[in-house]
Amino acid sequence: MGKSYTSDMEQRADLHIHTTASDGTLTPEQVVEAASGIGLAAIAITDHDTVSGIAPALEAGRRFGVEVVPGIEISAMRHGRTEAHILGYCIDHECSELVKFVGKLVDARRERAERMVEQLNAAGVPIEFERVVEIARGGALGRPHVAKAICEVSAASSMDSAFGRFLQHGCPGHVPRYKVEPAEAVRLIIRAGGVPCCAHVAKLKRDDLVSSLIEEGLAAVEVWHPDHSAAASRFYERFARARGLIATGGSDAHCFDNGKPSAVGQITVPYEVVERLRRAARDLRPHQLP
Repeated sequence: MGKSYTSDMEQRADLHIHTTASDGTLTPEQVVEAASGIGLAAIAITDHDTVSGIAPALEAGRRFGVEVVPGIEISAMRHGRTEAHILGYCIDHECSELVKFVGKLVDARRERAERMVEQLNAAGVPIEFERVVEIARGGALGRPHVAKAICEVSAASSMDSAFGRFLQHGCPGHVPRYKVEPAEAVRLIIRAGGVPCCAHVAKLKRDDLVSSLIEEGLAAVEVWHPDHSAAASRFYERFARARGLIATGGSDAHCFDNGKPSAVGQITVPYEVVERLRRAARDLRPHQLP
């Protein structure tokens, strides 16, 4: 079902896109314009741990005739060992509890980036925190912004090299990130009026965790993703159908200038998936939480 093109016969949607509000290289307006240019009917803005890109994307969507699904991707950690990313679709991005929560995450990201810079300086990499902030262009600070600063001072030849030499676990610039429990992320998304979805589920390789999150209210899994094999997508399509979950998909587009590229519309799903998500958001109410 996931495809890299659209046609006049079938409206398509890309339900996993990042912007400069987190670690993408296109602004929300540019993402919407790109989606319009390839004929997408809808996109979901799912920046990491922030909702600041949604309002400008909604405004651009009205101008370009592209439906924008308000979303988020929350980085979570199960018992301090297993990382899971929880997507939220159709959220109320102005929900006070959600805004307060992401504000805490943004602050934690800034503190983490400051520590990364300090550790890298101590290791002889002469980057400046102010430059990392400039690279982020007002977005939530993340490792890609630090990696780009590393490349700018010629301490690494590419983003991949910067990550591999300096930012991964055991490297001089590695700093653990604050993460919530996956179940907490699922419940928060529901309280914000949204539909929780397990991102790139095949990469997680923890079907037991996914099953436990279904009991917490998880309503969807991301079946089609650039890092999923065809066999994995078929497996999780059956997995979703058997458990009554919505099967979603998207490009996970960050549109990096270098490093691993990912383009808006690389992976799409039928517009029907957007309609299912909207219905689920109406049906899934906070009072239904387990």
